[in-house]
Amino acid sequence: MQLVRIAGPTEQMRLLGEVGGLDFERTSAIRLKDDTWRVSGYATDEALEDLRGRGLSIELVVESEQLSEQRATLFASITRLDSGGGAGPGGS
Repeated sequence: MQLVRIAGPTEQMRLLGEVGGLDFERTSAIRLKDDTWRVSGYATDEALEDLRGRGLSIELVVESEQLSEQRATLFASITRLDSGGGAGPGGS
């Protein structure tokens, strides 16, 4: 999974829900031009191939390895806070 921005014409963007391995927020949609939109989401390698095959523009924001590292750091922080450790209210 990688964090991506996807851009393309309205008709193609309306079909994003059909792409397996793609999770995006419709509320992230931004109009770039009259008939061009951009959304942000998470995509597998297979989804990226599908999107490129549809002629959509893809920008990698965070690649899969880096995203995994960030998730591990985030989950470790949450676990620490849940167990009463770390900085924050009541923590050390």
